[in-house]
Amino acid sequence: MISFFESLIEPCISLRPIRIDGALKVIAVGQKRGRLVINLEEDEQPTKKVRLGNPATQWISVYNAHRPMKQRYHYNVADSRLHQHVEKGYEDGLYISCVASAANLWALIMDAGTGFCSQVYDLSTVFLNKDWIMEQWEKNYYISSIAGATNGSSLVIMSKGW
Repeated sequence: MISFFESLIEPCISLRPIRIDGALKVIAVGQKRGRLVINLEEDEQPTKKVRLGNPATQWISVYNAHRPMKQRYHYNVADSRLHQHVEKGYEDGLYISCVASAANLWALIMDAGTGFCSQVYDLSTVFLNKDWIMEQWEKNYYISSIAGATNGSSLVIMSKGW
């Protein structure tokens, strides 16, 4: 596993710690965990626990292996605050590299290493504003990221460069 990250860590292999405690555990293949024995009547069957409610939601960010870079993320961003986050990123030399939506809130990843030289975005209440996209294609922008929300709105990012 460490070979995947070889280029990001110290080149001196003799200084690298090696953990083998997981390899020392003896695991019997094919054995299942035992059930908790509960006092049941003769004709009763054990019941499974049922969890009620919504599952927990969380963001998972996946990054490629790179040398240190300038990157920023925003999450749980309402429509009304999107412009503020994006413009601040543009001022700092960052461009949007990825967008996502959950529960009608937006998540953005902004990155200095995208290779983009210009970027425009459209937050539309209709899913995929075709007219706006066509206008940007005529200006040599291309779609670099897109996301839709459950309320039918969409966020389209179009970029130049790369």
